[in-house]
Amino acid sequence: MRGSISNNILRYALDLGTFRVCYVITLLFEMIAFLDVFSLAMRCAVLAWGVVIFIYNFLIIPRAFQIKYKWLIWLFILVGIITSLVNMSVDFWPNMVFVYHTCVCMFIFFGMYMERNLEKIESEMIFILKIFVIFAFIFSFFSIVILIFKAQISIGSYYLGIFGNRLIGVYTNSNLLAFSMVVSIVSCDVLTDRYIRNKCCRKVFPVWFINCSRVFSFISLFLSDSNDSFLFVVIYFTVRMFYNIFSNYNKFNLLKLIRGSMILIVCAVFMLSVSFFARNICQKAIGIILNDVHKVEEPVSDDNNDILPSKPSINSYIPDIKIGRNSSDVSSGRITLFKQGLIIFKANPLIGIGRGNLLRFSEKYIEGGLCFSDLHNSYLTILVSYGTIGFAIFLMFSVCVAFEVCVFLFQNKNRPSSGVFSKLFAIIISYCVYALFEKAILSEITFMVVFFWYILGFAISYLYKQD
Repeated sequence: MRGSISNNILRYALDLGTFRVCYVITLLFEMIAFLDVFSLAMRCAVLAWGVVIFIYNFLIIPRAFQIKYKWLIWLFILVGIITSLVNMSVDFWPNMVFVYHTCVCMFIFFGMYMERNLEKIESEMIFILKIFVIFAFIFSFFSIVILIFKAQISIGSYYLGIFGNRLIGVYTNSNLLAFSMVVSIVSCDVLTDRYIRNKCCRKVFPVWFINCSRVFSFISLFLSDSNDSFLFVVIYFTVRMFYNIFSNYNKFNLLKLIRGSMILIVCAVFMLSVSFFARNICQKAIGIILNDVHKVEEPVSDDNNDILPSKPSINSYIPDIKIGRNSSDVSSGRITLFKQGLIIFKANPLIGIGRGNLLRFSEKYIEGGLCFSDLHNSYLTILVSYGTIGFAIFLMFSVCVAFEVCVFLFQNKNRPSSGVFSKLFAIIISYCVYALFEKAILSEITFMVVFFWYILGFAISYLYKQD
């Protein structure tokens, strides 16, 4: 009896799916105020657990040498190790932690197709997408409640509600709130796919809950005023339209291709314009409502000294609340960051400086250092961190995966799971554009990064598994 219990515990402790779910949930809660410090400690513990899992599943069981594009992956990791050794006198261990996290992303998440059959992978996908939706629904609800009843709250080092004319809610950053809402929106779209609902109808949310979640997510996304996340959603639905238009063509026809492309461009521009207009209207409307609800007239001096404003009235005065950016700079400093990144890249253009050395090298080569804590461009971060060699290897890996995924997308459009795969494909494409403006793909050890590799792992599983 004890032996069977011990074996079950050991089996779950070494299970890659269990690790993935625990790791992603831990990273999710790092985005929430008051929970971020505890979640950070939990992340360290889960990553330490991941070392044991990685050694057992990929080195003792030589699965790491069976994964697709293994030589490109190992070469990229080797460049990361060499970069860490070359810059050992600066920050060796932080660089090695980023190398280890790369192994986690590429082997445990991207390589999930080697572990189980498609049915078990789909069960994991549905479970984790439901977690994303529930998480965003709960915390977007609390964020909007705080916005309505308090508008702005400051507790210690945390700001809740509106901060910097943007909805931060109960998140630690308005961009994280926006990304969480985007993840919820695309997760809802995948969960409402006909294939998923027919196959796993008991495991999927009812339609009313999905629609409520979408409403809360879109409102929170609008009020967060995140252009990058907003672009993510627009590109996602544009790619979905692209697939729906061109998947109906049984044979290649140049005239149909041109006509379909023109329709797509017109629809995309129209959708983008309407979306930005709707966001502006939503921001102004909520701003007016909040001012009417929260604003207490500022006390005015009176000649009669017997009539004085009460102390609570003075303390409860809130200035005009505005939602939306004051600055006309749409780039939010990203052009400056790009120039600064190129300056750092020149320090070691061949093998890079290592991701853990980014801030230290910026202080050395740029007067005043980086204007932000990160370059906010994933591809530039890889170029600076791993140099020309590492970037070229990562680019070859990306092109190989992209080619295989694109071919599969149109050659298997009649498979039952083609709708789900097309949505995963749209998420990947949108994310790759999003990564031009945010610290994603491999820039940080965050939910934002791991989400991409999780979705990519699900998509790759459909390539190598049968329905």
